[in-house]
Amino acid sequence: MSHVSKLFFAVKPRIKRAALRAAPAPAAVFSRPLKQSGGVFACKPLVVALVWAFCSTTAQAQQAEVCHTDDVVSAASAPAVDNVPVATQDLPTDAVRIRANKIAGQTGVRALAEGDVVVERNAETLHAQRIDYDQPADTLTAEGGFTLTRADGAQVRGDTLQYDLGKQSGQVRDAAFEAEHEGRRLQGTGSELVLHDGKRSSAKKVRFNTCGRGDNPWYIEAAELQADRNTNIGTAKHAKLVFKGVPILYTPWADFPLSGGRKSGFLVPSVKIGSNGTEVELPYYFNVAPNYDATFAPGVISARGLTLRGETRYLMPDYQGQVQARYMPHDRRSRHDHRYEVQWQHQHRLNPQWQGGVSLNQVSDDDYYRDFYGRNEVAENVQLDRRAWLNYEGKAFGGTLNAQALAQKYQTLSDAQGRKDKPYALLPRVSTQWDRQFGSIKTAVSSQFTRFEHSERQDGSRAVLYPQAQWQLDRGWWYARPKVGVHLTRYWLDRFRGTPSHTADRILPIANLDTGMNFERHTRLFGQNFIQTLEPRLFYNYIPKKSQNDLPNFDSSENSFSYAQLFRENLYSGNDRINSSNSLSFGLQTRLFETHSGAERFRAGIGQKFYFNADNVLLNGNIARLPRNKSDIAAFAGGRVAQHWHADAKLHYNQNARALERADAGIRYHPEAGKVLSARYKYARREEIYTGHFDRLRQLDLAFQWPIHNNLYAMGRLNYGLSPRKPLEQMLGLEYRSHCGCWSASMAAQRYTSGQDSYKHALFFTLQLKDLSSLGNNPFKALRLGIPKYHKTNEVIKK
Repeated sequence: MSHVSKLFFAVKPRIKRAALRAAPAPAAVFSRPLKQSGGVFACKPLVVALVWAFCSTTAQAQQAEVCHTDDVVSAASAPAVDNVPVATQDLPTDAVRIRANKIAGQTGVRALAEGDVVVERNAETLHAQRIDYDQPADTLTAEGGFTLTRADGAQVRGDTLQYDLGKQSGQVRDAAFEAEHEGRRLQGTGSELVLHDGKRSSAKKVRFNTCGRGDNPWYIEAAELQADRNTNIGTAKHAKLVFKGVPILYTPWADFPLSGGRKSGFLVPSVKIGSNGTEVELPYYFNVAPNYDATFAPGVISARGLTLRGETRYLMPDYQGQVQARYMPHDRRSRHDHRYEVQWQHQHRLNPQWQGGVSLNQVSDDDYYRDFYGRNEVAENVQLDRRAWLNYEGKAFGGTLNAQALAQKYQTLSDAQGRKDKPYALLPRVSTQWDRQFGSIKTAVSSQFTRFEHSERQDGSRAVLYPQAQWQLDRGWWYARPKVGVHLTRYWLDRFRGTPSHTADRILPIANLDTGMNFERHTRLFGQNFIQTLEPRLFYNYIPKKSQNDLPNFDSSENSFSYAQLFRENLYSGNDRINSSNSLSFGLQTRLFETHSGAERFRAGIGQKFYFNADNVLLNGNIARLPRNKSDIAAFAGGRVAQHWHADAKLHYNQNARALERADAGIRYHPEAGKVLSARYKYARREEIYTGHFDRLRQLDLAFQWPIHNNLYAMGRLNYGLSPRKPLEQMLGLEYRSHCGCWSASMAAQRYTSGQDSYKHALFFTLQLKDLSSLGNNPFKALRLGIPKYHKTNEVIKK
């Protein structure tokens, strides 16, 4: 023990950290500035530059997990220090406290500390076996293993630390580091870390990843890594991504943002294998501005040719949008050249009441989706929508007013048999809807003006006005809602195939009464208490007969028959056809609710409509409607029939033909996320309107997702046609997620019909490394569409 003026050293025994927090022991405290230092003794951060290299997506902050795998990203000789206490509150700002088993030194010359040394300054802590502080040179050397813990929890460990406080430069050999920042965790090692100043640093022979402590199935290895906090840019030379000991990506040079933000550069290549051969894309990302970016992706499809894909996104305070495009100059498999697709989505908020937007979808030819996309995309993109709209929402005349101006046109693609059914273009359509409540009277006025244009049919304009009023009598166990209205329509029809231009009018009064009752009783089923309801409902609808065969049909079609359709006033969609009606619909519904929770467990219903007069309104003038005095029967049932079991069914029965027109029934077992077994049967009786012949559509749909071993899940789907007997779509896949969530992989194979007797296939594979972009082609969209209640493994497995 030594004592020198103006400098005090105290030798103390090592005590437990718990005692240290409660009552700090005597220690050397430096409370005045030292030579060549901007403040007092400080340990500057050494690996700020390495913290977020190569991280490309946002992740949630997690506590470090201990997972035991091959230690390819190993710690240095100094052990990790968990839960290190920051400097105690009684330590003056910028002062330094040194604790050790032995402390010696001389004022203005040297300070030596040995044995479990702890150096504290502000919120930073340095643990080491030996500390040698040269006060004139303002340098520090730590030996025998050290751990530096920064205020944000980041740690640096190594054998030896050399640090120049004045120049803010230092050097560490055989270092290891751990850090967590903005929800991201990083661990790694380097043969040499050099801090050039407070903002610039470099490292050699670096390995790092973003997994939990000790979990190292993958890592990034670089020969040299440099970082500059002044520009927020890091660069890596000869970097490679290694998974399970196998290098899978290499780049001779790469740069990246140190903060984890966006930066221009190459993204991970995408690979897809399917009926078109192997498809490879190499995307390049342009970070144009914080609210604007773009992606440029040249690629090749082995069976077809070169492609070029682009995407740009923009986000402003009042508007946002996205543009996507793809181009193929020559297709070796097709008679089409210069093939392309363009999509533009734009939304604009002019003020709180006015909003607008644009949606544009265009492809080069009818075969584009069949050649480049899967079964679902082909079915969804027969009519490519192109529209611009302007909406208004506000108050007017004591009520609410909604208005829309819309211009809409479609690109219609032919089906596999070359058929097209092109709808009218709306150039434009202006609609308004005004609603106001007067006590128990609800009033509404709908209006619409539309200009219809078609390249092969008669053009024209249509104006619609529909004022209506409904008296709402709700008395708890019963209700009655009588309604009256007048539907007024006027047409201005252009000259067409020798027919001169002319006008046409239609005025139809509409009256209906919707009434029903609600009964409840307490019951007990399967050892559980329930509340059961019985809900009869009547709907009378009157619309006088008026022939509409001389009116054009711009946008009307017959709605699908269902239980809900029984209680609607019009059989048709659109405004060109309004059925004549003198009918009464009857429905009976029952529901079961759990008494203790109020949750609905089951519901079932049945209904039918009775006609007092025949409907003389025809959708198409050359197809007559068969006279009937009652509709088909609609019924449904569904709910949780047992623990984890859900079943539902719908049917549509034709009493006149004594035939089942449509049926859909399914059952699902879903005990927890990641476990589901599903089966569904679909049946439809379809009539060919020109021949009068009937055919039957019957399909069986089986799907599952289930764990087969630890974190390995299997999933699959079979959509099988029973008439004729052939598979329509088949899918089988595997998905795995590591225990600590550091990586996951999925693989799926798909085969589906693309025509009468032809099939297409696709192979999906994705490797997802934590906080990095995924490699491969993502199968999750196809799995979610095909498997009810499908969950990704990272949504299933708890961390």
